[in-house]
Amino acid sequence: MNSVKTIIFTSLIIVFLAISFYPTIFELSKSKSLGDPNREFILEHNFYWPDYNLYLSKIRQGTEGRLTALERFTSEPHQGSLIQEFYVVLGLLGKTMGLSPNSAYQLGRIILSPLLLIMICFLTKVYFKKFFWQVLAFLIILSSGSFPRLIMENNGAFQVGRFMEWWSNIDAVQRITFIPHILFGQVGSFFLLYWLVIKKINNLSLKQLIPLIILGNAVGLVFPPSLMTLYGIIMTIIFIKLAGRVKIWRYLHRRESESLFNRDERLADTTNFLPDLSKLILFIILSAPSLIYLFFITRVPPWSSLVIFHQTHPMLIPFWEYLLGTGPVFFLALFGIFISLVKRDSKFHPLTFWILMTFLFAILFTYIKEQSPLRFTQTGLFIPLGLLAVYFFQQVWEFIVSFKYKDLSVKHFFCFCYLLFVICYLALNFFMMKVSISWQTNFITQRVRANIPAVPYPPQTMYPLRTWMDGIRWLKNNTIRSDVVLAEITAGNFIPAYSGNTVFFGQSNTVNYEEKQRLVDRFYTGKMPVREAEIFLKNNRVKYIFVSVQEKEKSKGKSLEMVYPFLKPVYNNPQAVIYRF
Repeated sequence: MNSVKTIIFTSLIIVFLAISFYPTIFELSKSKSLGDPNREFILEHNFYWPDYNLYLSKIRQGTEGRLTALERFTSEPHQGSLIQEFYVVLGLLGKTMGLSPNSAYQLGRIILSPLLLIMICFLTKVYFKKFFWQVLAFLIILSSGSFPRLIMENNGAFQVGRFMEWWSNIDAVQRITFIPHILFGQVGSFFLLYWLVIKKINNLSLKQLIPLIILGNAVGLVFPPSLMTLYGIIMTIIFIKLAGRVKIWRYLHRRESESLFNRDERLADTTNFLPDLSKLILFIILSAPSLIYLFFITRVPPWSSLVIFHQTHPMLIPFWEYLLGTGPVFFLALFGIFISLVKRDSKFHPLTFWILMTFLFAILFTYIKEQSPLRFTQTGLFIPLGLLAVYFFQQVWEFIVSFKYKDLSVKHFFCFCYLLFVICYLALNFFMMKVSISWQTNFITQRVRANIPAVPYPPQTMYPLRTWMDGIRWLKNNTIRSDVVLAEITAGNFIPAYSGNTVFFGQSNTVNYEEKQRLVDRFYTGKMPVREAEIFLKNNRVKYIFVSVQEKEKSKGKSLEMVYPFLKPVYNNPQAVIYRF
């Protein structure tokens, strides 16, 4: 029987992975049929946001042998750090396997997404003893998604869409095989939740606690919101336990009639929890260095630009839209929370605390602008929501079948309605997954056919021109990595990822992003006097100037060497010119 259950869960894991990877596989199938023959196929991920090349630049550093991460998207001299070290390590792993940075990124998804599904499968077995509820929990966790949203097209026809389509991590299809460092944070934090909270830490020796502390530091460095959420849960549990024991302690001291022996014995019982709490506190203290390190390193340029960008461009949660995007599972989970509190079923309290901490931190960081509030919704919130929703379904079912009916036909009617509701809910979830797949494949199809604009922004919304990429490859093969390149935003976003060079400006991690953007625009429009341009390039250590479509749009077709006679062309093709300063 156990082998059958294993086969069923293994099959479900394979099916869901196949569904989530399908858009990637679909895109690969179109690699030889681009609508514009002048474009070059590059397999990318999470198309809208310009962060993909940020991750790729760190992976490239690993494939080139670096052990710590440099910020190639800004020209200021600096030492390497452990920020985004995860992708440097991924690059080192890719190097041992002979993979390109793009393939190493996909390797991260391929390794971590099955681990996430295995972790979810394990949690369903922890919370539900019967196989039926385990399978139902697995299905609901992985399929739960947005309420349907009716969208009217320009021709008057209606189309079904999702709420918050722009936030990929809320989508049931995309989140299963999402961005590698977020997957790592989810897998690591739920693994820690099980060992530290669900399983009861008193079963662990201090020696066994060491790997968990190491993992905690890794989670903190890779995806801080996951560790912070876990801290919130642990501290809530510590507070509740302390408050409960203090209440008992005071009660016993008030009972003067009780014998000294019995009272001391019961007082001893109230302190039995202290070893548990001491281990939890020890975990927090010894895993906190990761967060402390990030706090201090992000006070130093260029890493401070991460915090500054969050402060000036916060990603706030549109709460009502987020709830609609989360879908029915959120409201079903609320019913599950209510039942667990009424029944005092403490096993489900960590899941309740996870949901509570997610929204508390999101609200807190709306005012403390150290981190974008929306990041806390990427900690795997769909997992506790799904488990609590199934707990609600389980409790309702047990009530229906255990209730004493005078007429069995009434029981059958309620059972039928219950099963119909669950089936319809699952059908809605799977339908919305189909909507997501259609949306993604339609986008990929349009991307494959697209031929304008020549160079887009955001960078990943179109495949790059081959000759444009040839210019970037020339930089890779003919310059050293510390040489600073000046380019407009799209080329500036691609160059660190594909040539490995440092750029003056190219991503939100750029120091003084807005000011540099204005300087870049002034330079390419030719509004800088010659002497000022020379000083500008020299002070910012710029050695190469990349000129292509976006840059020529700023200069209105004028040759930069006519505007700035000190520039010497060192590379030229129909789409790209590179000057040396």
